[in-house]
Amino acid sequence: MRRQYVMAALGAALVMVPGAATARSDVGVAAAVNQDALRTPPGAPTRTVVLGDNLIFRERIETAGEGLVQILLVDGSTFTVGANSDLVIDEFVYDPDAGTGRLVATLGKGVARFVGGRLSKNAGGVTVKTPVGTIGIRGGIANLNLLDGGARFSLLFGDELSFTGLNGESRRIYERGYTLAIASAQAGNYRPEIRRTNQADIAGVQQGLAGRSGQTGGISAPPTDTQVRNSGLGQTNSGRPVVAVLPRPRPEVVQSTRITEGGQVVNEINHGATGDIIREVVGDPPPPVDGGEVVMRVLTAAASYDPAFETFTVTDPGRQGLIGGTPGSDITATFTVTGGGTQLTGTIGGETITIPLPTGGEAAFRVVTSGGRTVAGSVYRNGDHFLAFTYFEEITAPLLIPSEVPGDIGGPLVVNEPTFGFWGVRTDPDALRVAGANQIRRYHLSSDPVHVARTGIGHDLYFLNPLAGEMLGSYFLQNVRTSDLLTVTGPNLTENDTRFLVASMLIQGQGANQASAISVSAGRIYEDEEDGLVVGGPRRGGFRVSGYDPSVLYAGPVSSVPGGDGSHVFGPNGENFVLGFGVGDLDTGNDSSARLPLPYESVTDTVSGYMHVAQVASISPVGEFTRTSRLLNGYASGMVEVGSNGGAAVPFWSLTPEMLTIGFDAVNNSVGASMTVLDTFEADDHLAALVLGFGDSLFTTGPNGQSALIDDDRYALTYNFGETFAVTDEGSIIAPDSNPRSYMVPSTLVAGADNDLFTDVARCTCAFLEWGYWGTRFRGEDVSETAPFDPRRRDFVHLGTWAAGDVSTFGELPTVGSASYAGHAVGNVARTTTDGPVQYLAAGNFNMTYDFGARSGTASITNFDGYNFGGSVLGPSGNPEGLNHFIGGLGNPEETLSGVLTGSFVRGPGGPAQGVVGSFGVSDPSGSYTATGVVVGQQ
Repeated sequence: MRRQYVMAALGAALVMVPGAATARSDVGVAAAVNQDALRTPPGAPTRTVVLGDNLIFRERIETAGEGLVQILLVDGSTFTVGANSDLVIDEFVYDPDAGTGRLVATLGKGVARFVGGRLSKNAGGVTVKTPVGTIGIRGGIANLNLLDGGARFSLLFGDELSFTGLNGESRRIYERGYTLAIASAQAGNYRPEIRRTNQADIAGVQQGLAGRSGQTGGISAPPTDTQVRNSGLGQTNSGRPVVAVLPRPRPEVVQSTRITEGGQVVNEINHGATGDIIREVVGDPPPPVDGGEVVMRVLTAAASYDPAFETFTVTDPGRQGLIGGTPGSDITATFTVTGGGTQLTGTIGGETITIPLPTGGEAAFRVVTSGGRTVAGSVYRNGDHFLAFTYFEEITAPLLIPSEVPGDIGGPLVVNEPTFGFWGVRTDPDALRVAGANQIRRYHLSSDPVHVARTGIGHDLYFLNPLAGEMLGSYFLQNVRTSDLLTVTGPNLTENDTRFLVASMLIQGQGANQASAISVSAGRIYEDEEDGLVVGGPRRGGFRVSGYDPSVLYAGPVSSVPGGDGSHVFGPNGENFVLGFGVGDLDTGNDSSARLPLPYESVTDTVSGYMHVAQVASISPVGEFTRTSRLLNGYASGMVEVGSNGGAAVPFWSLTPEMLTIGFDAVNNSVGASMTVLDTFEADDHLAALVLGFGDSLFTTGPNGQSALIDDDRYALTYNFGETFAVTDEGSIIAPDSNPRSYMVPSTLVAGADNDLFTDVARCTCAFLEWGYWGTRFRGEDVSETAPFDPRRRDFVHLGTWAAGDVSTFGELPTVGSASYAGHAVGNVARTTTDGPVQYLAAGNFNMTYDFGARSGTASITNFDGYNFGGSVLGPSGNPEGLNHFIGGLGNPEETLSGVLTGSFVRGPGGPAQGVVGSFGVSDPSGSYTATGVVVGQQ
């Protein structure tokens, strides 16, 4: 408490000085100090650093065994320097009006954390010199560790960490969660290695930055807790409004076009056939030269698997798709093309296998190896530049025809020793710099081979744990819809911000029998100096087997898997890649739930691997699509499943249009959103609000999240760590302790995935409005004085809903006349039954009539989960420049439900009040039935 007070109070001592860019003598302030820290200004004697000291240009900061200094620079950058460290600010030039300038520092030894300010948003804006090389940091947060005879530089958050060694060799990290490590600098070994950040990397810096008890930061009389409580600081900080949104420009409303379907390659496979080559699927591309050799990366299942970031061992990893990652299970093997290009022969683990090759596409095979084993699998081929195969030991049951009974698979098939191998010719990034410019590409992803072997069917629910697939059942899986994998490039494929997204989704059934699942990934395609083009993003989404089951949310990586030579993307025009998990880093998919026990039999079942072959299906110029930069406002809702309360569902929703802002940046192919949802019914004992960031930041320059904008109908957003937090009833802030498992997609991304919700409901066409689905897993520690006995917050949302549009101001609305609106409501239901709690999604019809002269009207939601409810709405009124919003009560004739509807009029092609977006919540008197959702409607 005391240290928080000191940090906040001294942070206010920083004064920005406007004007032209100058090399400043006073570059920052000592915002926090644990003594045992010395400062040596140029040409002056050494003295102890005291809290609030102004630090000047070229001043050396040195710390001893218990020293700690936090330096706050005038551009907002922060250096936190740990014990036994040495830091000098060599150069600092800053123009606060333009946000331009340069920061150069030298870290001679020790440990430090750098948090970027405005200068770090610019390429080349921040440089840190070290004894082993020079670090560049752009738009992010980095740990710098020169202890223990080596060097470790970790990108915790942001766009890029670059490194130039003493020998001139350069490496770059483009994705948070990776570390550049030099194992033994003292021995003269300066060769850098880029790998996943591990717990030791984090702990090493954290230990160096941890303050010791009994220290006061140099202040002679530290304030007591009582003084802090009485200071009014809490009202100044925690009492501030949750969201503040500045006025924004008015976008044009335009109609989107669709991707053309031309050039699609259809991959089919007949699982019931028994011939060596089952079906040739596409074309007749030239085969590899007979006798040619290919070096394939071959991944197999080891006897056990130790996932990164977990404390347990998986004893049967093959059934969960966990292949590779260890020396014995991750090898390269040379295969020879024989039989006039119709066979592929090689040796794996001392056993020779000959795989029949199709001329193109995918085919199934069953062959006998030199060891006498009968194996079955499939092989994929694209011309003479890509091959991939998967096989298993002889399956002990016949391949199954998909069942027509919901949830029925007929018993999982036995899958022993899965083997996956692939080879390709590296795509030359230079060849795509012009050819790939300003393109939108669509790739089809193959079904995961482990799923195919276990269930007998292929499906499009990507990045799914095979054990979850068995719970969902073949009837569900075979109806999943997908967006395919879409990429968008700028004028230069590798220098501009190239993005990708992929989503698959299905809501099947209604009420307690409803099953639902969504899988989302959005990220970047970038160029690595050694590996060429690389695809990478997070795994997000979740599923619910039935209304009685808990929701399960996803985490983990989605990344291109390198082949035997390190290449990630293959073919002369980037035709193929393999999309999977973090194979080499043992970084797996991970599933978690708010309600225990998990639907899995064991915690070791919650991790999984996944593999999908990507094949380009169509390439179109960006100019064929409508892509609009715009800023919209609206409403959101969702059932928050509270992990600290047994997974109990609590409705949270927005009450004003400022609580949802979503911005589209067509220039940078990105989307960002900020969402606030409130515990309006006060059903949670301690939490008042969740404030969630999605995708790229709305409030700072430069990309700092994961998102992709393909066109106005197809976009996806995942987590944004920096703009996510929770607010308690007392106004205390809870920060997330890990990346939120957040996602946000429009209803137009995966067409037809939610049709079951609208069986008896008229879906609003509402072309000028946006609505869709979102989810999150927020986890943080509540350290406020009124925290519950268990301070750990674990809050989950599966398939919440949102709606947004160009909300008009109060002053823009008509003052005479009336209008009628029709559309739909969609949201979440939680109810208590004799069999336990039930959750599912539902939809209903929305209607509203409004008299603009009287500033009042009526609204109704009908056929929503069998209920009809409505009431009067009043407003808007207020500041002519403010966003309009109205509010009304909801009820039904039986007086079994009551609640609130709040909404806003939205600009459309026909005027400032052509549409309506809003949110609602209803409950019965006992609280055993609650529902919350959003509404959209148009005149």
